[in-house]
Amino acid sequence: MNVYRSISIGLALLTALGCGGATAERIQPPSADPVVEMLHQGILELTANIDELNRHVAELQQIPPASDPRVQELRALDLSGWQLHLRQWILQREHLRFSVNQIQRVQADAREKPVIWNQWTNRQQQFAAALDDLRAQRQMLERKRLEIESQVLGQYFK
Repeated sequence: MNVYRSISIGLALLTALGCGGATAERIQPPSADPVVEMLHQGILELTANIDELNRHVAELQQIPPASDPRVQELRALDLSGWQLHLRQWILQREHLRFSVNQIQRVQADAREKPVIWNQWTNRQQQFAAALDDLRAQRQMLERKRLEIESQVLGQYFK
């Protein structure tokens, strides 16, 4: 199964599981602000997905080594891909938490808007750069996996 298909299936499964997952963050009081409520919902879903993906990564780490070094490398690349995806979700969740915090600060003291806006835009730029870095890492992993996968499958066709 290729990386794209594995990731797609995993994301669909994790999203489905994450929607029903209960977490401590679910205790958040309802907000009258629809944007804050939307951010909280995103945090809840990401938290559930992160928990499930952590379990999946732990299971992958328990798979016994393969005798073929190329298969072993494919497994390592798969694991790296899932760990990278986990890092992305954690980064996204932290960014949502930061955003909620900044909104709450503005709601508490509107005079702080300029300072908070500067903090948020700086953090937003850092977040975008980090996402770009993760995308570049993902592309590198996908290229390497495709190369190794072709070698492994090539032995059946040559």
